[in-house]
Amino acid sequence: MRKIIFLLIIPFLLFAQDESYKISADILNFEKNNLHFDNGFYLEHSFGKIFANSARFSNLKKANRLVDFSLKNGVKLITNANGTLISENADFDSFSSQIRFYSKDFVTYVDKIKSRDLKIISNEVKCLLDTKNAMKKLNIEDIYSISFLDKVTLSLDNQVNIYCQEALFEKKENESKVFLYPKDNDFCRFTYENSEIFAEKATLDVDNLDLELENTRGQINNLLKNKSISFVASRLNWHNFENSFSLNDNVKVIDPEVGEILSNQIELLKNIDQKSIRKIISRNNTTINFFSKNKSYLFTQGIIELDHEKKKISAFSLKNQDHYLVYVDENVSISAKKATLLYDENDNIKNIVLENSVRFKYTEDKNFIGYGLADKIEYLPLETKVLLSSDKDKKVLFWQEDKSLKLSANEIHINPKEKNDIKGLGDVRFTFNLEEQNLIHDIFSKYTNYE
Repeated sequence: MRKIIFLLIIPFLLFAQDESYKISADILNFEKNNLHFDNGFYLEHSFGKIFANSARFSNLKKANRLVDFSLKNGVKLITNANGTLISENADFDSFSSQIRFYSKDFVTYVDKIKSRDLKIISNEVKCLLDTKNAMKKLNIEDIYSISFLDKVTLSLDNQVNIYCQEALFEKKENESKVFLYPKDNDFCRFTYENSEIFAEKATLDVDNLDLELENTRGQINNLLKNKSISFVASRLNWHNFENSFSLNDNVKVIDPEVGEILSNQIELLKNIDQKSIRKIISRNNTTINFFSKNKSYLFTQGIIELDHEKKKISAFSLKNQDHYLVYVDENVSISAKKATLLYDENDNIKNIVLENSVRFKYTEDKNFIGYGLADKIEYLPLETKVLLSSDKDKKVLFWQEDKSLKLSANEIHINPKEKNDIKGLGDVRFTFNLEEQNLIHDIFSKYTNYE
C-alpha cells in the first residue's frame, strides 16, 4: 500500500506553506538530516510534476529552506506548460542553485510550440533557479535558464534539426529563446528537407518560432532537378518555418541555373511541397554574374525577382531616385529603370527587354562604338541582335563613334550578322537637331569625345 504524505515536510522543501502539493512513495525513511523516498517517488506541485524511482533530501535543518536533493532512475519533470524533461538522474545543489539532469545516454526535453513538436536532447542538462523567488514561491518561471551540455540536438516535428555542442534556453520578460553554440572553431549544423546549413551560432525565438543563424553557409537542394543552390551570408532568418527565409548582409548565392548573386538581402521562396526553390528575390545593391559565354552581369540598387518556374528575371531600379539598373556583356552596356530577362531550358539568356529612360552603348569592335537613347530595348544575346524603339511622338537616337553615323528614327535595329547591320525605321534622319545633339552630349560626353 502506497504512503501519501501531505504537508509533512513543509519546512524542508522548496515550496512555501501556502502552496498545495502532494508527495507519495512506497517507502519513506528518515535518517539524521536526510529523508529517503523509495519505490516510486512522486511530487505534484503547482509548477508541475516530478517522477523518480527514488529521492533523497539532505541537510533538512538548513535555515534558508533550500535543501539539497537527488533523484535516481526514471526521472521525469512535467511542467504546468506541458514541457517534459526526462533523464536517469537529477541533483539539486542549493549552493549553486542548479538542478543537474544526467544519464548514461542522453537527457531529453520535449514541448509543444504553436502545434509543433519541439525536442532537445543532450548528454547533460542544468537548470538554474532564481532562488530569491524560490524561497517565497517556486514556479516554472523561476527556472529562468536551462543549459543543454555536450552533443545537443534540437528538432521540430522531426523535420528541422540543429546539431551543436551546447544550448541555452533562457526565459526573460515577454520572450523565450534558445541559443545554440558549436565547439570552438566549429559550426552548428542545420538540416531540413535534404538541405544542409552551417552557422557559427543559432538562435530560436520560441514564442514566435523565428530562427536566426549567424555567419552561415549551406545549400538548398532542388529535389525536382537534382541541383543545389549554395549560399553564404552573415545572417539567415526563418520566420515560423514557413516556405521562405531571408539571407542578410554580405550575401552570395550560387544558382546553377543562373549564376552568382551578390546582395545585401536575398529571400528564398520554396514551393509548398518544399521540393524546389520557386523564387529568389533580392533587395539593395544586387549583382548577378551570369553563367554565360559573353561575361554578362546585371546590377541594381532596387529589386530583382528570379522566377524559376517561369524562367524569368524581373529587375527594377529605385523609385523616385536618379538611379538606373545596368546590364552589361561583351557587346552592350544598357541602363534603364526596368528590365525583364528570359532564359531557355539550357539556362542561356535568350531575350532581354529594358524599358524607361534607356541608355545604350554598343560595341561592334574596338574601333566602332555606338551610343543610343530609347524608351525600350529588346536584346537577343545569342544573336547579338538589338531592337531600339521609342514612345509615340519620340525618337530613338543613335550615334556611332569614328563612323560619324548619326541616326534619329522611330526604331533602330542592329544586327551584326547582316550586311547593313544598323537600320532606321519610320521617320528617319541622319542628323540630330540641336535638342537631340545636346541630349546626346550631356549623357555620353563623359564616355567619349562627342562633338
